[in-house]
Amino acid sequence: MSIDNDVFLELNHELIKPLHNVDDLELWILWQKYPQQSRYLIMLFFRYADFPQKVAKNFHNLELSLPYLENLWFFMFDRLLNYNLEKKSLLSEIITQLVNEFLTAEKIIVTSTNKSDEHLEIRFFPLKYYLQKNLDKLSNIERIILLTKDKFNWENEKILDYLQQQKQTITLAEIKAYYTQAHSRLLNFLPIDIVSIYL
Repeated sequence: MSIDNDVFLELNHELIKPLHNVDDLELWILWQKYPQQSRYLIMLFFRYADFPQKVAKNFHNLELSLPYLENLWFFMFDRLLNYNLEKKSLLSEIITQLVNEFLTAEKIIVTSTNKSDEHLEIRFFPLKYYLQKNLDKLSNIERIILLTKDKFNWENEKILDYLQQQKQTITLAEIKAYYTQAHSRLLNFLPIDIVSIYL
């Protein structure tokens, strides 16, 4: 997969363009220092978006499915954010180590087949990462309603039945209100620049 400005439109954003000539290590340092400024992570990610798949293929003879690839990137984001950087740190070497660590621990044996729209999914990994991290800031009821409705496409009536089975006292009107509130709160938790770049 080639990293193409015509495919990954985020690379053309006014907040990302100034970072095109910033080297990996400086971007990495900036992201560690300012993790709520997602632009540094986004730029690094697009430079290496296809690299883990190459490592998986070359070292493990695996072609990762999108869910595994997403989990791998989230794992690497967490590790890279807290990685003890040195002046000679090379992101490609660290990513290779982390991919090998993840794949060894996961013991993945299933390969992927359909890759036609892979780039369209991959481009949203940084946004999905920040969304996932901030879901924990929502209340339990907000999180349940948001996930069941957005991720699993449940109708409000099905959510109501489920919550009532869980001994929750709630109405359809309250489910709608919680859903709207959860969306608003989650959006407010996101870094300002990631909202600007993706949304």
